[in-house]
Amino acid sequence: MLSDLKSALRQFAKSPGFTAIAVATLALCIGANSAIFSVVHAVLLQPYPWPESDRLVYVYNSYPLMGLPNAGVSIPDYLDRRAGVSDFADAALYHWQSFNLEGDQQPERLRGLEVSPSLFSTLQSAPALGRVFTDADARVGAPATAVLSDAFWRSHFGANPAVLGRTIRLNDVLVTVIGVMPRGFYFSGPGVQLWTPFTFTDEQRSDQERGHEFSTMIARLKPGVTLAQVQRDLDLIQARNAERLPQHRAFWKTSGFGGRVAGFLEQNVARIRAMLWLVQAGVAAALLIGCANVASLLLARAIGRERELAIRAALGAGRARLVRLLLVETLALFAGGGLLGLLVANWGITAFDGLGFSNLPRGFGVHLDSAVVVFTLLCALGTGLVFGALPAWAATGGGAAPALKEAGTRTTGGRRTQRLRAALVTTEIALAVMLLATAGLLVRSFQRLQEVDPGFVPGGVLTAQVDLPDAKYDQPAKLVALHDAILSRLTATPGVRAAGVTTELPFADRNSQNSYTSPEITLPPGAPEPHGQVRSADPGYLHALGLTLLRGRWFTDADTAQTTHVVVIDQVLADRYWRGRDPVGFHINLNDPGEQPDLWQIVGVVAPVKFRSLEENVTKETLYFPYAQAPQDSFMLVVRTQGDPAALTRALRAAVQGSDPEQPVFDIKTMTQRMTDVAQPRRAPTILLSLFGGVALLLATLGVYGVLAFFVTQRRPEFGIRLALGATGGDIAALVLRQGARLVGAGLIAGLGGYLALSRLVGRLLYGVASTDPLTLALAPAVLATAALFACWLPARRATRVDPAIALRAE
Repeated sequence: MLSDLKSALRQFAKSPGFTAIAVATLALCIGANSAIFSVVHAVLLQPYPWPESDRLVYVYNSYPLMGLPNAGVSIPDYLDRRAGVSDFADAALYHWQSFNLEGDQQPERLRGLEVSPSLFSTLQSAPALGRVFTDADARVGAPATAVLSDAFWRSHFGANPAVLGRTIRLNDVLVTVIGVMPRGFYFSGPGVQLWTPFTFTDEQRSDQERGHEFSTMIARLKPGVTLAQVQRDLDLIQARNAERLPQHRAFWKTSGFGGRVAGFLEQNVARIRAMLWLVQAGVAAALLIGCANVASLLLARAIGRERELAIRAALGAGRARLVRLLLVETLALFAGGGLLGLLVANWGITAFDGLGFSNLPRGFGVHLDSAVVVFTLLCALGTGLVFGALPAWAATGGGAAPALKEAGTRTTGGRRTQRLRAALVTTEIALAVMLLATAGLLVRSFQRLQEVDPGFVPGGVLTAQVDLPDAKYDQPAKLVALHDAILSRLTATPGVRAAGVTTELPFADRNSQNSYTSPEITLPPGAPEPHGQVRSADPGYLHALGLTLLRGRWFTDADTAQTTHVVVIDQVLADRYWRGRDPVGFHINLNDPGEQPDLWQIVGVVAPVKFRSLEENVTKETLYFPYAQAPQDSFMLVVRTQGDPAALTRALRAAVQGSDPEQPVFDIKTMTQRMTDVAQPRRAPTILLSLFGGVALLLATLGVYGVLAFFVTQRRPEFGIRLALGATGGDIAALVLRQGARLVGAGLIAGLGGYLALSRLVGRLLYGVASTDPLTLALAPAVLATAALFACWLPARRATRVDPAIALRAE
């Protein structure tokens, strides 16, 4: 084997051009596959950094008949399920919490979680320093405590172990640090800087708290437990509650309310899974095309060594020995391509940041780890074995005597391998057609998506978030006063055309929903109670975001806490219950049936707004309430500018801190940036598939050229005879072009057939375009056919220049 390897290295040194082309092709294709696999591995395959993370599940409240399959969990629902599901090894409840860190420096906003003390035991994770929470820390009136992330500990305390016992001021409250989690630990994302205990009051534990679903529940399954087993327990708990609480029974029945369990990893990556596997499949197709090209080169090279192989056979080398010799050379070539592919993969992973892959779920974990290195080497060796065995077997198929005779003519060796090379190039074309068609459809889909009207005007808009501490802003009047102070400063800033606030901003990954009724709505028997998205907004929000007012009016400064409560609804709600009627003047009731009505008069109707993504089909109604009448301690600032919105970032910060010097402002982005971030799960894969569609086109074209060039070289004597007998250059060119057209035609037909067989899978990822769109399915083969026929023309042109005398003399 060592002698074969030395022989391979000598052969590579004799043909550096061939070696460089083959290794570069393999490095590009293998490296691209490894880079994409690094994303797939980090996002879809790699376990979380907690022991046996595959046993973690989400437990949701679910209202399927109201179009709400996954809702938050109330505290009594959590307590019921933690105690009542015997298959839970442990369970925890948490919700996001924003903290204002106060000190000598500029106020800073921290991202944190309020968690039940059982979170860390559910994750089976211990601190690196100190301790985590106990039930005593979560008692009402217990001293405030916090556990820090490793990154926060290092950035703010210099990794000083003496941090334990120190106090920090969060939201105007002194909090004692009791622990630091180890490096590499995170929950539920790497941006979380600290955790504080989630305290349940007696009122929150009572049945009156049901429906207040602002938290998330996770659980750890016992070994061997299935989701179906847990679901049965959840259904039994709900049946018992329905029997025990008749006042909720009617609503639960009409909404389909119950508990729902889902795998932790599966739920987090559900939106991106299919697209990532599609990209991996597309890049794998490009790898196969590249390998087929290299195999074709190896065949041509083996024919050039036919005499050497024949001599080896004549001296007693069996076919297995010759195959091994050629296979070792091929594996060495592919191994070199794989090693160089690691560098390409590392560069590709770095480039992915520019495409936004780090914004994907778990995308922060993409790196060149040991799993990616192993995948790269296996990819190189596996493709080397497959695509090396084919030319090695074909090149050693003849006996020694025939091979020695044929080596002198240099004609029949090509005939012996021409069929295999033709099959390889046909496969290349077929794969390229499939890849180009898929990339073309994704591009058209993304273009259609960018043309969608989101229901507002995103250009020239700057946004930011403000979260106010409860202790300081404990009264509605204080919230409204700060709002008025900030907006007064913002609207007076040069370059600001309009400014406003809302509690829930489109494409900001936050939402609020609520049930409602109306005296003017009569529901059919058994119909679910109306349920919609709710926001508070101020008079400036309409023009700042560019909403479209369809009828009635928007809020004004006259809508205060002392005036009639008013609400603006969207057209979805108007069409759902008052189609063909003007709902202005009707009322919305926010209290449950049987309670004293809380009536809000409808004063206007606005156009629907896409909230989560541009491909969203807006079917959930939205209700807007005046901020002065429904103030919240967390809101988004929206500023429409005359020029570049990012240029007003400093002025926006000054407006907030001029109103409250202790209040940080964060998550500052233009509206266009927010929309771009939300589109990343479609944008990045589309760019990559388009890029590798181009690579596939180039490689397939080179493959066609290589086969026909080999065809012309092997048949030069025949062409010379034909020309000597009176054939014209056009006749020779037509012969070559027919050969190329047969290859291209067969590849196009096979590629279209292969794509159509998989079109349903692609169709699930498209927006606004059919998976069998005639234009795209015609354009992809047309582009490839044009490039391939140009590649056919070059060898055909060379064939017409054969000198009969020289060709016959060589024969």
